Amino acid sequence: MEEKQGIKIGMPIVGGLLAAVVGGIVWAVIAAMTERELGLIAIVIGALTGYAVVLFSNKRIATAHKAIAVIFALIGILLGKYLTVVYFTSELFSDASMLDLVFDGEMVSAFVDTFTDYFSEPVDLLFIVLAIVSAWQIPGRMAKTSLASDASSSDHAPRA
Repeated sequence: MEEKQGIKIGMPIVGGLLAAVVGGIVWAVIAAMTERELGLIAIVIGALTGYAVVLFSNKRIATAHKAIAVIFALIGILLGKYLTVVYFTSELFSDASMLDLVFDGEMVSAFVDTFTDYFSEPVDLLFIVLAIVSAWQIPGRMAKTSLASDASSSDHAPRA
C-alpha cells in the first residue's frame, strides 16, 4: 500500500484523513453556531484535503494522490453532515450528550437510513461537485507550481 510505481501514498492518506476529520468537525461547529449548514464549507473541505495530500506527499503528486484527496473530501463532507445531525439531535433530547450519540449504533443506523435526505437538494450536490473539483485540482496545481519553482531556481544556479 505504501508504494506503487515509485509513488508513496501512505502519508498522503494520513494527511487526507486528518484534513477530512478537521473539515468535518469545522462543518459541524459552524452549523451549530449558525444553526445553518453552509455549502461553502464543502469546498473548503475539498481544498483542505487537496492541500493536506500535497503536503504529506512532499509535493510529489500523481493521479492517485488526486483520487485520495477526492475520497477524503467526500468523507469529510459526510462526517460534517453526520456530526451536524448528531448535534441537532442532542439539542432535541437533552438527556443525551453529543459524545454519547456520536458512537450510538441507533444514531448511525438512523443516519444511514435517511442518508439521501441530507443530500437531496440540488445545491447540496452542487457544493459536493465543487468540493470534488477543488480536491482534484489543488494537488495538480501545487505540484506544477513546485516543479516550476524548482526549475526556475536551477536555471539561476551559478555554473562552474
